[in-house]
Amino acid sequence: MGYTSHITGEITVTPPIPWGELQSNPAGPFYRTSDNKEWDRLTWLRLVEEPVETRDGTLIRKQAIAIRPSEADELRVDGLGREVQAILDAHPGHTFDGVLLVTGEESPDIWRVRIIDGRAVEERPRIVWPDGTEHTA
Repeated sequence: MGYTSHITGEITVTPPIPWGELQSNPAGPFYRTSDNKEWDRLTWLRLVEEPVETRDGTLIRKQAIAIRPSEADELRVDGLGREVQAILDAHPGHTFDGVLLVTGEESPDIWRVRIIDGRAVEERPRIVWPDGTEHTA
C-alpha cells in the first residue's frame, strides 16, 4: 500500500467564493461533483447552500467557504502544498486563512500547510529538548 497520512483542519475563504466563479474557473473544479471521487484530490472546497428569499421566490445560493481535507482513507500527501496553492491561485480577490495539519503513520511525522501572505507554506516542527538541543521532526 505505501505510507499514508491523515489531514485535519480547514482554511477559510473570505469573502466566500460564489457559485458562478466556481463554475467558470478553468483551473477547477476544486469542489466535489458526481464526476469526481473523494480520493481524486487531497483538498476540496467546502460548499454551503443557503436559501435566499427573492421577489421570484426562494432560491438556493451555493458558495465555497473553506478548503477542507479529503475524507478518503489512506492519503499520500506529497502534493498537499501544491494543491492548496492551486486553489489560492485560481481565486484571486479572496483571503485564505488557516492550517491543514498532517500526521503520518510514524512518530514524529507531523507537519502542516499554513497560509502566509497568500501562499501555501509547508512547515515542519522543531523539537527542543529540556537541555536545549534541537531536532527537526
